[in-house]
Amino acid sequence: MEKNLDEIYRGIYQIAVDTWCSDNPEVKRLALNYNAAVSEEARRLHEEAIVIDNCSFGLESGDDNWQLDESGLTAMNCTVTGIMDNTAAAINNFILYHSVIAESENLIMVEHIDDILRAKRENKKGVIFGAQSCEFIQHDDLDASVEVFAKMGLRVMQIGYNHRTFAADGCHSGDDAGITKDGRKLIRAMEKHGVQVDLSHAGRRSTLEAMDICEKAPIFSHSNPKELFDHVRNISPEQAKKCAERGGVIGACTYNLTLWNKRDFPSIDHFIDIICYYADLVGAEHVGIGFDCTAQAGTYVRREQQYFVNLVKENDGENSLYYKSYQAGRGVLTMYTEGLLNISNMICITDQLLKRGFNKEEVKMIIGGNWYRVFKENWK
Repeated sequence: MEKNLDEIYRGIYQIAVDTWCSDNPEVKRLALNYNAAVSEEARRLHEEAIVIDNCSFGLESGDDNWQLDESGLTAMNCTVTGIMDNTAAAINNFILYHSVIAESENLIMVEHIDDILRAKRENKKGVIFGAQSCEFIQHDDLDASVEVFAKMGLRVMQIGYNHRTFAADGCHSGDDAGITKDGRKLIRAMEKHGVQVDLSHAGRRSTLEAMDICEKAPIFSHSNPKELFDHVRNISPEQAKKCAERGGVIGACTYNLTLWNKRDFPSIDHFIDIICYYADLVGAEHVGIGFDCTAQAGTYVRREQQYFVNLVKENDGENSLYYKSYQAGRGVLTMYTEGLLNISNMICITDQLLKRGFNKEEVKMIIGGNWYRVFKENWK
């Protein structure tokens, strides 16, 4: 008997829970196999470089974490707040992350740009406090609110998410509205207090208006090109060019739904295509990496995974990548980009960039140097 749509998406959700919400041994086996094929040249370069991932989440420990151990990362922008957090919940999550770092021998909190250099020097991992929504920071006095969270460690924040925030339109809202009056105040406060303005997930018009307001370089921490992959999360050439013109950086993202061309299942080759596209469009000095995945295996919250699976079901149904991949019997790869399962595979990007003809200095910029530059310019 043929399964109906609800039954198939229940199966998809179960795969999501088994892979993202648990430390699945099959995922680890695949990830380590990908790393085993990396060249010695790439390994040496990766070890030399400052390596930064600009979008990760779900960090609960720094001392028992195979993904982080394998990554070669110097630092990562870790989403500290939940996407629906109010102020109280956000403060609680900041406290939890402070605790995780204090209890770890392998983690360093990144408050200043020199902390990234210290993490590299001491062979530790720098944790940059980030947020993928700004709702928690809304207050009658936005300047004071941003200052307080900056003092708690906030260094990168998105002004929008899939939904509309008090500051900006979201990419899934369907309205393409612009920046609000409070959004303008928020951007000014962020730049004043050394919090990087991040435009990923925000709607097209909101990002363009935000970049007109910004006096410092804005970024897209994890946004793929709409010209290659027509997904609502992805951005236009106009958005990418405007970001680069203002000195910003665009992060290529490994999230498989934003890497689907409606024909081929997403792979590391498609991801490298994105980096090549952006390098040709705006220059390698404006390209970075934002994985958009857990920093530690099994830490994804089930209710948030249910939210995303439902979002895909409602928007795409039988035409979604999840549906096609599930029906093809791809198992755990239903939820991943083949060759890039999580941050443990960061070294595979270094390897593939060399194979595509990028020189060593360009590779160093893309895998972390560009993020380092823009953070240095923006942080107090």
